[in-house]
Amino acid sequence: MAYFDEAKITVISGKGGDGCLSFRREKYIERGGPDGGDGGDGGDIILEKDLNLNSLSSFKGKRNFQAVSGKNGSGRNKKGKSGEDLVIKVPIGTQIFATQTKELIGEINESTSRIVVAKGGKGGLGNARFKSSTNQAPKKTTKGEQSDSREIFLEMRLIADIGLLGLPNAGKSTLINTLTNSKSKVGNFPFTTLTPTLGILENSEKSLTIADMPGIIEGASDGHGLGFKFLRHLHRTKFLLHLVDCSISAEEALDSFSTIENELKKFHLDFSKQKRWVCLTKVDLLTDQKISSIVNQFSEKLRDIPLILISSKNGTGLEELKKELFKRL
Repeated sequence: MAYFDEAKITVISGKGGDGCLSFRREKYIERGGPDGGDGGDGGDIILEKDLNLNSLSSFKGKRNFQAVSGKNGSGRNKKGKSGEDLVIKVPIGTQIFATQTKELIGEINESTSRIVVAKGGKGGLGNARFKSSTNQAPKKTTKGEQSDSREIFLEMRLIADIGLLGLPNAGKSTLINTLTNSKSKVGNFPFTTLTPTLGILENSEKSLTIADMPGIIEGASDGHGLGFKFLRHLHRTKFLLHLVDCSISAEEALDSFSTIENELKKFHLDFSKQKRWVCLTKVDLLTDQKISSIVNQFSEKLRDIPLILISSKNGTGLEELKKELFKRL
């Protein structure tokens, strides 16, 4: 099943209604004054935050969105009915770009819940608006403003506290399932996780959001595999946990670590300022001697990056990991 984190749509606001040309006509009143009402305003197109959404899948197969136009004014100073706004629900973390200019229009986030992406046209003025001491019977009116039509590009970037990073089958899905009781697919073959999975790690004082991304392979920054599409999601996390399967040889484990680090360096977004730890996974499959050897080799290479040994199968290191995450975030 495809994961929709991008969408290109056309939004058309409502046109403003025209002002009315009308004069009061009642029995026994020969020369009633102007009573043409204003036109109604056209509806806006508004993007609004919906915390229940986690993708842009609602835009699949739907590209055009149009708000209601305002009604024309009428006699007896009746203003035309304004068109209803069209509110489109989007997930938090949605960025909105003008397709032609690539300009960022805005972002739906914690502090911004609504953004008007196409403003409805103002209603025109009826002739009653133009009555003056020198013109008691004006015939002037104005047309309603035209609708605003534009194509916009939506890009959703997950906002999570912790991002799980690693090659396919490094143990990311198993870890998030163990820590948060989420339901990320687990299997001993590449690309078991095809879409991001969010889980919540809680204690009595706070909750942390963890994002499990599809595994990244060599060449991901150039578009290979599934990981390239999701690297930008990882860039928005506060903290990265780089998971490395250490059930293989130390050399292979170090190579897999280097593969991911090189892809992060080559990607167009800068990951250098993000805090991260390395978690050596599946330590339940190793002897104490092999664990000591692989830790020594990683410690020499990592230097300033903390190293944690974990096993989602038997729980090794998980309590320590949770304690440190709550402490630092």
